[in-house]
Amino acid sequence: MTDWSDELPPLLRKLLRAMERAQDYGKLRRRQRHRNALPFHIQHNTTLDALQRVLSGKPIPLTLGTKDLIYRFLRQSGILAPNAALTHFGENLKRLIEEEPLILADAMHGHLYTLYRFQPTVCFSFAYATICDWLWERREVALTGEVLSELVGLVVRRGAEFYGISEAEIAFSTNSVRGALNWLKALNPPVIERSELGKRLIFRRRRNCHPLTVAWALSVWYCLNEVEVGEWLVWQSELEEFLSRCLLLDNGCAKIVVEVAANWTGWRESVLEAQKRGELLAHVRLNRLLGWGEN
Repeated sequence: MTDWSDELPPLLRKLLRAMERAQDYGKLRRRQRHRNALPFHIQHNTTLDALQRVLSGKPIPLTLGTKDLIYRFLRQSGILAPNAALTHFGENLKRLIEEEPLILADAMHGHLYTLYRFQPTVCFSFAYATICDWLWERREVALTGEVLSELVGLVVRRGAEFYGISEAEIAFSTNSVRGALNWLKALNPPVIERSELGKRLIFRRRRNCHPLTVAWALSVWYCLNEVEVGEWLVWQSELEEFLSRCLLLDNGCAKIVVEVAANWTGWRESVLEAQKRGELLAHVRLNRLLGWGEN
């Protein structure tokens, strides 16, 4: 059968071939950009249930391809070693299931929120923190499709600025946002709940959190600011805002959770202390650093 293009005038045939080559080149460039895209994606199949199963050595009832994606994300997150054994962080989470199972998601949340501050190349941690900060700054917001799309654009713009790259190099989608929401939905106490009519999910800052999460977040502050363990910290606005953002607390609640944590009877040793000046919190001190999930 004769190719219909052979019947075209020579000049038109050349133009058609040039257009086809340009189209093929465009497809190739798009594939190359996709391969070179930085891993900002927060794996949306990795849920609290999947993490619990991996830590407990139970099978994940999903397809082989999906399980591979979950295992890859857990390796990228520092929970699994390349040989699939649990890392030190993974072992901490495994013990947490036995001792304080209700705050496993809180440990994962804090880890994802702060990891990029120590390892800037972990881009999905930057993406997760960007989403959490945006939600915290709004205090209360309905998680509509429009909001999820807005969060995608926000991560792409801020990621390009932070890493000094073009927006085209960032692979991020609404599924990536859903990957972040997996952990926020599982927090205890919750920050995401259904509206009264049950038609949509609402993000709201919380007013309290477990004492261990306070010590975990304070440990990050000590490390980021290179403060010696056992040194008293002056209670100041920068520390209060960091704890509020990290733990997704409402205004004025950070100082309350610190005081509650200092008096918690569940510590194995004197980990956290607080001093007041009159009725106001004045100083806080950690006597031992705790990694996320550690007790």
